[in-house]
Amino acid sequence: MWARYVLGPVSASPLPRKLLATLTGLTLVGSAWAAAALSGPAESPQVRPAFASTCIGYCRHPTNAAKVFRWGNEAWDQEFETGSLVRNWKSNHPRRVGQQQGMLTLDATRHRGTIRTWPGNQAARYGRWEARVRAREFNTRGRHYLYTWELVPAGGNARCGRNRIILGSYRPGDRRARGTVNTLPDHSFTFSRRRDLRSRAWHTYAIEITRHRISWFVDTRVVRTERRSAALSGVKYRPEFVMKAVRGARMRRSYMQMDWVRYYTLRRPDARSIAARRMHRSTISRRC
Repeated sequence: MWARYVLGPVSASPLPRKLLATLTGLTLVGSAWAAAALSGPAESPQVRPAFASTCIGYCRHPTNAAKVFRWGNEAWDQEFETGSLVRNWKSNHPRRVGQQQGMLTLDATRHRGTIRTWPGNQAARYGRWEARVRAREFNTRGRHYLYTWELVPAGGNARCGRNRIILGSYRPGDRRARGTVNTLPDHSFTFSRRRDLRSRAWHTYAIEITRHRISWFVDTRVVRTERRSAALSGVKYRPEFVMKAVRGARMRRSYMQMDWVRYYTLRRPDARSIAARRMHRSTISRRC
């Protein structure tokens, strides 16, 4: 009976994992039950330093900046707990994107190429976006996918990566997650944050965009606040998740999974200071 709920393809409608963990009080970290509950081929072992903020399964401490900074109730949210993935989610490979065990899942094969997915019913010029994200690789040979959680212009004008904001980008095994904001004509602002980025490690990335600044949050902590006008495009953004393949290369069988995705307005002020270092500024090539 249990297997019917916890095992199955991406399109299956499993028993909500987050609800199950709450009811039973179980923490799914390193347990045999957790391994059995996750379908798919065996995962590639990776030995990496442990970080206090990393959760392979479920964390007992707050994992979202919204709770720590008291942003209030979500204006839009996707929890992926019951049923199948709603039709509002779009993709360049819709058959490879679905809802699995309480998570939005991008299922990338070794020869599929880049996969993107985004909601067609959420976009805003200002506000706060947050998602809990992980990479998951299996025991196959090939190149690592680049996992990216970003905001892109809702009305286009994103050629060559311009006017895009990256909340977190990395390959499994990297030592740092990286963030970027690119604005016209050639401005680029970047930062990186040391994290445990092995396969299956959860991290939460958030951003707050106002008329006068952009603040980045990683695992509930504000890591950068950028106030220079060149970083503020003023365009309307929509969220997007990307598994980028190396053109022509054989890739590793991999998942990108989101536990939840949320958007908050700026109606409530931050309960804590958002003071932080500004980002590194450079320019990007006009050609691509």
